[in-house]
Amino acid sequence: MANFYNAAKKIKKMGRQQQVAIESIDQSLTGVTHIDNKVVFVPGALPGEEVSIQIIDEQKKYARANLIDIQQASKERISPICAHFSECGGCQTQHLSSDNQLHFKEQGLKQRFAKISQETHWQQAVASKPWHYRRRARLSVNVEKNKTLRVGFRQQGSSDIVNISRCDVLTKPFNDIFSPLSALIDALDGREEIGHVEVIATPSHDIALFRITKRLSTSDIEALRLFAQQRALTVLLESNSGAIHPLPDAQLPTLTYPLAKLDIGFTPGNFIQVNSAVNEKMVAIAAQWLDVKPTDKVLDLFCGVGNFSLSLASYAQLVIGVEGVKAMAEQATENARNAGIDNASFYHCNLSQPLIDQQWFSNKLRKKVDKILLDPARDGALDICRQLSQLQPSKIVYVSCDAASLERDANEIIKQGYELSKICAMDMFPQTTHVESMALFVKSTAKPKRVKKGLLR
Repeated sequence: MANFYNAAKKIKKMGRQQQVAIESIDQSLTGVTHIDNKVVFVPGALPGEEVSIQIIDEQKKYARANLIDIQQASKERISPICAHFSECGGCQTQHLSSDNQLHFKEQGLKQRFAKISQETHWQQAVASKPWHYRRRARLSVNVEKNKTLRVGFRQQGSSDIVNISRCDVLTKPFNDIFSPLSALIDALDGREEIGHVEVIATPSHDIALFRITKRLSTSDIEALRLFAQQRALTVLLESNSGAIHPLPDAQLPTLTYPLAKLDIGFTPGNFIQVNSAVNEKMVAIAAQWLDVKPTDKVLDLFCGVGNFSLSLASYAQLVIGVEGVKAMAEQATENARNAGIDNASFYHCNLSQPLIDQQWFSNKLRKKVDKILLDPARDGALDICRQLSQLQPSKIVYVSCDAASLERDANEIIKQGYELSKICAMDMFPQTTHVESMALFVKSTAKPKRVKKGLLR
């Protein structure tokens, strides 16, 4: 007897507009509803709203839709202050007050970590001022085929650039630099040689770093010099090789940002947190949670230019910072020297490799670590977390910019013999869906299952 396979008919909804009720909101502040028992994500929609949507992407278990119209608005919805909000991909949540943004972000984190956290673990969220908080940003520049110049930010999910006239997420004086910058670039002989412009605000220098693909003409250099004088900026040029140069007859400035009574030096190529106020609070909370004693040896992994290490050194016997980018490890060493800190040392190391096999680990720490701070990139620190049963610190603070990687790594840390003690949300990027978080893990009283050293090689 022959068996015939009949494929299930897929409900065709692509492109069709339909009215739905938004049931909830997820951690990324995206509205959630269901159609035929399938989860549908609707960016920009809020819980309790009646909206018209258009399905743009349908998968087996979920679908994504565009918000077309709002028939019944949530009482939490507010009017965005930015004229570019509906187009620009820089901000996604201006339709919510800053308090509600942080509330929903925190609730989303609590849902994600519900299996390993209790309400008592959650500490007060770290809030930010809603506007003029971002001290660093990259402005996109493009000359289109019809010779039209665009200066601004990219659309959400697109490479198209939205011309921006003002951005009040940026600190002054960069919030209103767009129109003068566009006029400057449009008048250059080498207007098509400008790849992007990075702006960086520091207490002593406001930097405009122009990425150029070819050498600019003398007249273009003079135009940049005049622009710098008029706007009280320091203009720098970055070549194809990544080398950064000042304008002719000028010098590269020394860039620092203040943190815990220190001046942290950095170069435009180094990573720094863009929200200075939240960064200050974050570093202070990390030190408080770790409760570093004068006899403690602290390991700061993914240390950057010493953002946490240099502050922790004032409490500890010894701080070792390890960074995967050599230039930042070197900058951290210079920062410690300039600050007169002699109990902090920094090393460049591939952090996917076993730490206990590193010569500096044996020489400096003598295989004893009391406290660890982790501040990895979005990919997380799974390789490090798998080594914790060998390192055996009493406390671990994990600073995360991606909740998914923190969730994964937290489960590994617990498996390595630790318990979640504290966790909080940090609103490093108001007006966006991004949320940072920080968690404290303490060594469990139960004996962990040790991992054989050979498995880490």
